Amino acid sequence: MATTHAVAPRAVSLTTRARSGRDGRSSRATEIARARRGRPPAENVRAATIPSSLPIAPSSRPRSTTVAAVATDSSAASSPEDSSFEPKPWWEEKYTWRIGGPNDIPCVHLKDVYRGETPLEPQPSPFCTRSSCPVDLGGGAPRTPVNLNRVFVSELDRVLLKSMAFGSPDSLSAECDATCDDDGEPVCDVCAFEPEFCIRAGPRAEIYFDPPTVHAAIVNCGGLCPGINDVIRSVVTTLEVGYGVQKISGIRFGFGGFWKDGVENLPLSRKSTSALQQQGGSIIGCGRGGGDVPKIVDSIESQGINMVFVIGGNGTHAGANAVSKECAKRGLKVSVVGIPKTIDNDILHIDKTFGFDTAVEEAQKAIQAAAVEAKSALNGVGVVKLMGRQSGFIALHASLANGNVDVCLIPELPFAMEGPTGVVAHVKRLLDNQGHAIIVLAEGAGQEYVQGAGGVDAGGNPKLGDIGPWFCKRLKQEMSADVKYIDPTYMVRGCAANAHDSIYCAILGQNAVHGAMAGYTGISIGMVNTHAVFLPIERLIEKERLVDPDGRMWQRLLTSTGQPDFY
Repeated sequence: MATTHAVAPRAVSLTTRARSGRDGRSSRATEIARARRGRPPAENVRAATIPSSLPIAPSSRPRSTTVAAVATDSSAASSPEDSSFEPKPWWEEKYTWRIGGPNDIPCVHLKDVYRGETPLEPQPSPFCTRSSCPVDLGGGAPRTPVNLNRVFVSELDRVLLKSMAFGSPDSLSAECDATCDDDGEPVCDVCAFEPEFCIRAGPRAEIYFDPPTVHAAIVNCGGLCPGINDVIRSVVTTLEVGYGVQKISGIRFGFGGFWKDGVENLPLSRKSTSALQQQGGSIIGCGRGGGDVPKIVDSIESQGINMVFVIGGNGTHAGANAVSKECAKRGLKVSVVGIPKTIDNDILHIDKTFGFDTAVEEAQKAIQAAAVEAKSALNGVGVVKLMGRQSGFIALHASLANGNVDVCLIPELPFAMEGPTGVVAHVKRLLDNQGHAIIVLAEGAGQEYVQGAGGVDAGGNPKLGDIGPWFCKRLKQEMSADVKYIDPTYMVRGCAANAHDSIYCAILGQNAVHGAMAGYTGISIGMVNTHAVFLPIERLIEKERLVDPDGRMWQRLLTSTGQPDFY
């Protein structure tokens, strides 16, 4: 998914030519490719070097830092005729990794925080599949041989957080800046991004919980989203079938269900969750607020809960992180694992959140209805408002998928209503040229035009003004148009997950259990570059993920709609 991460990677620059000209620019990609294949550089082109002592931006990662590595002496570069020329492997200096090294993204383990009287010792994992553990197939069939390599993941496995290794400073959505000479000419062609490595998720050969003693709790916070029940079912099935856990509690209606009077836990089992994947909503409910951390941890202690699976977005993950830290402060053997859930798809670093694909698919029905209405009326305008408080991913992707949308407005890009490049003038042009217009709004777009309700909701989110009715009223005031307005908000989020999201939810739920059993805490589960990983919650909640107005996906949308910038 072509979106930007709010935290830029660290980078160093490679120089390929003298400062006086740009002739070397077009050949640099070829030279890099030749070096990676072990071939010498082409004649008369200097080989860029990356000294191991290059200064790199500190680990706080405020922004990408670019440093020029200039080969100023031609004698320093080996010529094609030099038989001793042996370029170092491209990965030797940039991809060297060790556990706990500067490029390793660490996750908190119970070994680091548990202070109980009973020693924390690993034990062999009972998790297995028919292809990896002895299974009696009956009828005299031979037992399946043991093959641990088919099921367990090593603690040494790592996944690159960012897949792009090199990037030009003058490319679309460049993530590094070019250092320039006195004439304003860039002195580097390409940035080499310093990699960061995530811990690969999956079942471990050793676990830190005795399954018969586990009391697991699952809590869902925030609003509804397609796929919540799929995640719950996956967690329960993996705990019970995969590890033999017998006590699983559903915490009702968010964090407050831990401690509020009159709210009882819902016992969960494989049997009670067997058909959940066919239903929308949440079997354990959902709720905002209730994040009184001391009370939550008091309840965890009193109930003997030692695994907590928290389903939610950025705010919920911040709460889960606080609960994990409080458990660590008390020295408890409690693993807290987050599962990212936001229909807006605004969580950092991971490929996407579950339910997003379903929301985009369901939104097609509303957009298609608006298109039918608009095309069937004289000067018809169909307006659809979709979810997206601070990020416009649903509006962007739904518009691009539909192909009939003429205007898409998102929170990340302010828009002018008046003037020759404003929305009103563009809609008038659309009516003159094609007789209709189809417009998609994200709910957080254009908030400068509407009066918000003021204050925040129970989850701490600012209460938004309703842009949809205001926008339609303004269009009617400015032109003679038949405007139809559709708000499918609750239809989009209250449905069952589609097949793709259901598979994704199964992967997330299984790996959440594997992470907890392995002894990790304060982590979340996600797909990074198509691989399931464990990430510290603190990395996910650094800030919200937003649509990049300079990114490829937004450029694709502009190509599809043909809309101007509306400045």
